[in-house]
Amino acid sequence: MSSEKTLAAGSPEMQLFKQRASNFFSEHGRLHGLNFKPRSDDVFVVTSPKCGTTWMQQILHQLRSGGDMSFDEITDVVPFLESAYDTERDLEAEHNFQPRCYMTHAWYSDCPKGAKYIVIYREPCASFSSYFNYVKGWIFHPGEISLHEFVEEFLLVKGEPKSKMENASYFVHLMSWWEHRNDPNVLFLFYEDMKDDLESVVRKVASFIGIEDEERIKKTVEMSSFEFMKSNERKFTPVRVAKYRNKICGLPEGAVGRMVVTGSATKGREMMDEKTKEMIQAKWNEVVWKQTGFQDYQQLRNAFKKQNENE
Repeated sequence: MSSEKTLAAGSPEMQLFKQRASNFFSEHGRLHGLNFKPRSDDVFVVTSPKCGTTWMQQILHQLRSGGDMSFDEITDVVPFLESAYDTERDLEAEHNFQPRCYMTHAWYSDCPKGAKYIVIYREPCASFSSYFNYVKGWIFHPGEISLHEFVEEFLLVKGEPKSKMENASYFVHLMSWWEHRNDPNVLFLFYEDMKDDLESVVRKVASFIGIEDEERIKKTVEMSSFEFMKSNERKFTPVRVAKYRNKICGLPEGAVGRMVVTGSATKGREMMDEKTKEMIQAKWNEVVWKQTGFQDYQQLRNAFKKQNENE
């Protein structure tokens, strides 16, 4: 969720959406999370929104617990840094299973340093479509804001944060972590690889956090499948933040976003109109291509995979 207070104005519906979205974090709560001092064995899931965050929270929790599903909602056991204070989660508390795990949408500059980081990206059109569907029916009514308007006036107007109260754009976020993709305490992943070969990704994560138990790895693959998570959808729905922040945001008490929807890595892009895709590509060119020379997401992903294969 964004916390920006100064995004450009749009339609009355868009202005209302931005106002509501900006209230999902209090200033004190957001800064409390981003000023957290982690331990060296803490593990952070780091993403731009809708790039496999919830999925990786489940993978991590299953690997460390060996099959625990006793939580009401996934952020109860893998807290969201930026909203923990506002939703009465103690970041300093010991977790029932080790290592302690957290999630954040912070770009590199604002992310607390000194932990381990699992950083995940997803094709931007698919990510943006998923974000739109996540807030539609929660923060605004279906039909009030189009996907094109959402991308143009909410996502593409973001850039480099001017303070910790702002989220970085997808592209700035990507570039900030791309520079650290080979750091020993960073595991850099792609959502599409999680879709293509979940077991392979689970094994990488297990190795990264020091878990070698074969039984536990296989159990995690099973319990992190789309089918399993869909059948337990309520546990992967943001009920905690809705409970604590809906009223402050002017939203109905029971309104909430949906996390586990289609299980597709490409449907969001396929359903997006060409004009919107062109806007996203233009922003990619402006930020990512200019810094890396990669013409699109797939080229960047392929280059990273090739580098890893050669090491």
